[in-house]
Amino acid sequence: RDAAEFIALGSGAVQVCTAAMLHGFRIVEDMKDGLARWMDQHGHRSLQAFRGQAVGHTTDWKYLDINYKSVAQIDQQACIGCGRCHIACEDTSHQAIASTLKADGTHAYSVIEDECVGCNLCQITCPVENCIEMVAQDTGKPYLNWTQDPRNPYREAS
Repeated sequence: RDAAEFIALGSGAVQVCTAAMLHGFRIVEDMKDGLARWMDQHGHRSLQAFRGQAVGHTTDWKYLDINYKSVAQIDQQACIGCGRCHIACEDTSHQAIASTLKADGTHAYSVIEDECVGCNLCQITCPVENCIEMVAQDTGKPYLNWTQDPRNPYREAS
């Protein structure tokens, strides 16, 4: 999926160093198979068939809504308790996922909403599809981008 996303954004090559380090070189065959299955599922016969298709759906960072907020939500029924979300968030992000020891000795993971910045690292690292969802929050604030922000000394006049 990651390779497909990079290709859809115009990449001509993707790197797989970390995956090979974690899983050995045989992971490359699994990745090739996964990309081929994804392409079949979406009706693409070649990489060129979808390379760059996502570019038109991107924007410059300065036009992103400063007031947009999303928060991770963990489906407790789907969660297998592996802790990948917690480790990723705790060690490299915002410490927004709490770990609670349950009576049976396993762990339950929950999002600390006030700490979550919506980066979706937990969702990316979770091995269970659709277990973690990024949920848009109503901030009650209007759309505001960097070109309009009062803190921007070069903002566009309204």
